[in-house]
Amino acid sequence: MSTRKSASADSSLPRMETTVTPVIDPNQLREALAQRLVDSGHLRSQAAIDAFRTTDRHAFLPGVDLESAYKEDAVPIKHDEHGEMISCISAPSIVATQLEQLGAQPGHKVLEAGAATGYNAALLGKIVSPGGQVWTLDVDQDLVAGASQHLAEAGVDNATAVMADGAAGLPEHAPYDRIIFTVGAGDVPVKILDQLAPGGRLVLPMRIRGSISRSFAFERDGDTWKTVSCEMATFIPLRKGVCDDVYTLVPMAGEGNVRLETFSEQDVDRDALRTVLDQQQTKLYTEVKFRQGSAWEWLYLYLACVLPNGLSRLPGQRPGFTPHFGWGSMAALDGGSLAYLTIREGEDEKGRYWEVGVIGHGEGGADLAERVVSEIRAWDATGGNDAPEPGFRMAVADSRDRLTADDPRFVVDKPYSRLAVDWARKG
Repeated sequence: MSTRKSASADSSLPRMETTVTPVIDPNQLREALAQRLVDSGHLRSQAAIDAFRTTDRHAFLPGVDLESAYKEDAVPIKHDEHGEMISCISAPSIVATQLEQLGAQPGHKVLEAGAATGYNAALLGKIVSPGGQVWTLDVDQDLVAGASQHLAEAGVDNATAVMADGAAGLPEHAPYDRIIFTVGAGDVPVKILDQLAPGGRLVLPMRIRGSISRSFAFERDGDTWKTVSCEMATFIPLRKGVCDDVYTLVPMAGEGNVRLETFSEQDVDRDALRTVLDQQQTKLYTEVKFRQGSAWEWLYLYLACVLPNGLSRLPGQRPGFTPHFGWGSMAALDGGSLAYLTIREGEDEKGRYWEVGVIGHGEGGADLAERVVSEIRAWDATGGNDAPEPGFRMAVADSRDRLTADDPRFVVDKPYSRLAVDWARKG
């Protein structure tokens, strides 16, 4: 349907330009979004598909234009006093991925940490109907009030927004069949584990080391926990609670807007890192080739496991900075030195490729670059992207020692938990 301006029948009047104004139908946008997610494989279960097809995403994003509300993008909801985003509605593919990981069923009691606008809670409310109930938590009263209003206006009567610390849970309504975090954690919030019903499932986006994070779906396995699903995902961190995941952005001095994500567990000299990109560089290449469609997530995970400080995001642009993606790069850190990933393009008998390189800066930048190159080659030699995907196990408290018995490839210790990464070697 369109509106159209035409010339008057009186030929003495000036002719007007013809314009076409599209009329955007939110029903069509909603259906198209659901179909895209089905076609991409992010949505698989009928209950989740139906929830997406019957929930108006734009109704939970007042002030956002219709087309933007249904795009494959996160939408910022709130910023702090420094302009950093502290709440958002996740990109639709991430929402769908986590819902599939959760596997909620009709009649389930669900706890969600991270209410944001209430959209995810509305989807969950439909998935657990009839008979199910959802409680969604956030730490800011304005977010809780907004989520409550949106849920009420959408007619969702089985989802309740509550002001509370998601990491502490909501014990008065426990046990829950499913618990989902739509905010990131640096460790397992152990207080919520006891609020999970027998046979229940916890979906938790958790950092491994540095900026490398995955969304884990944990279920009890005796005294420990196994993963039934694990997907690459990064979320805004927990705040104002018992399990805050505080990070420090280090803006790089000089031209451009490059900044470095650093976390409390990383042994780094933040003052020295501010000027590190102005220091002499060492550029090395690995002979490891990525081709169209090659996944970076497994290399990131491997480096996060083997490097003492994991990997940190290094977004932004500046003269002389040659990251491996347009948004920026991933960097290894050591004191006041860093080494970030780069690429160079080439072509061989198999076609076009991108060779992975490493650029080191700082006093120890050359040694760090050599270390990263060596680890990338080791990853490639043990299978690279052709190796089987790893499995993950987790334990807390006294059960942590049990994860060493099966000789896992990597063990990542955190203050409250231990994560074992069972990554098969090639051959």
